[in-house]
Amino acid sequence: MEYLFYETGGVEAGIDGFIEIRDPKTGEVANQLVQFQSKATGNRLPGDTDTSFHWPCDARDIDYWTFGTAPVVLIVVDLTADRAYWKDVRAWFSDPQNRASRKVQFDKKADLFDIGAARALREVTTTARPGSYYSAPRRTEELTTNLLRVSAMATTLYWAPTNAKSVAEFWARVREHDPYPSGAAILRGGAVLSFCNLDQLPWREACDIGAMEEFDVSEWALSDDPDRERDFVDLLNRAMREMVRHDMSYDRDHYVLYFRPNPGKRDRKITYFAEKKSTDRSVAKRYKKPDGQTKFWRHSAFKWQFIRIGDEWFAQITPTYHFTRDGREKDKFGGEHLSKIKRMEWNPDVRGQFGMWRAYLCVDEQKDMFRQAYPYLTLAPVEKLLADFGVPDDLWKPVRADPPDEEGLLL
Repeated sequence: MEYLFYETGGVEAGIDGFIEIRDPKTGEVANQLVQFQSKATGNRLPGDTDTSFHWPCDARDIDYWTFGTAPVVLIVVDLTADRAYWKDVRAWFSDPQNRASRKVQFDKKADLFDIGAARALREVTTTARPGSYYSAPRRTEELTTNLLRVSAMATTLYWAPTNAKSVAEFWARVREHDPYPSGAAILRGGAVLSFCNLDQLPWREACDIGAMEEFDVSEWALSDDPDRERDFVDLLNRAMREMVRHDMSYDRDHYVLYFRPNPGKRDRKITYFAEKKSTDRSVAKRYKKPDGQTKFWRHSAFKWQFIRIGDEWFAQITPTYHFTRDGREKDKFGGEHLSKIKRMEWNPDVRGQFGMWRAYLCVDEQKDMFRQAYPYLTLAPVEKLLADFGVPDDLWKPVRADPPDEEGLLL
């Protein structure tokens, strides 16, 4: 081939040498290199046939060959036939099936390593990459999931027919006896399904109590019937809104729950235990114009979704923000405010928000933050996950020196 051939020499970790491409006419070399690993055997080739054979490879060698910047070829020499065969191992092991088998399949005609392979070998050098990707250092790391476990819920579901002609009529009847009834009830096909005992006020005034039935909640919670599961999730969603309604409001357009200001349109701040220390956070904050008038309110908020994993239910919590003009009416520039704040947030900001929601929503905190624990839904933290790999924080973006100012909305 008239290429230059160099052996590694000494101790090597999987590369026996390298070949430098040379123009046979001019003798010019242009620093185009192909590394090689050479194997030789005087025994019968593995899987040998008249047309092919294979060569088994160690997983560590495969990782080593495919990791670097330069292409690597495997050369297998059959000493009994005085012939050599070659393969571009990076190209071969780019196929997941080939990598899983840890074998290189050789065609005795197409892969013959002789002068006819010169051009193909030269083309292999064009696959060289300008740099490597270095894997994450081996270190353990704790991962925080944004799931909360449903640790307790209502044990009974109540079903009863109603002659109300519409949802609005049903709730109008209920509110005649209780202006602020529980929302954990739905209407389906002329009947009411609820976590609440329908034989009590105010429900009995809008239902046919004589036909009421009681069911174990597991008949819905663990059902494979999509209609029953849909109804059960609807009840859980209503229970979530009911559980926090003492402090929070629900935005039906964006499906978020958000903190209301304190009475008298005062900023609201909560104190909670986060990780290893007590901290506080402004969860309803008023921003002012230069003349002292209200510019807008920023409210800590969250979206949620109930999901079933096996026989357990979880609430997936996604922290976000809600913006209002006066603490109640939506701000028409809320989308712009939210977009700005999302661009400024880093991972620790989102993790800190989730830590606040976990402390606020979970059972250990409810006894303090609610006058009494909500009877139809209880949430509990999910254990952190331990990964055996991770990336040190100092390899990410530099830590923000100062928090954003008031216009940054994060304070």
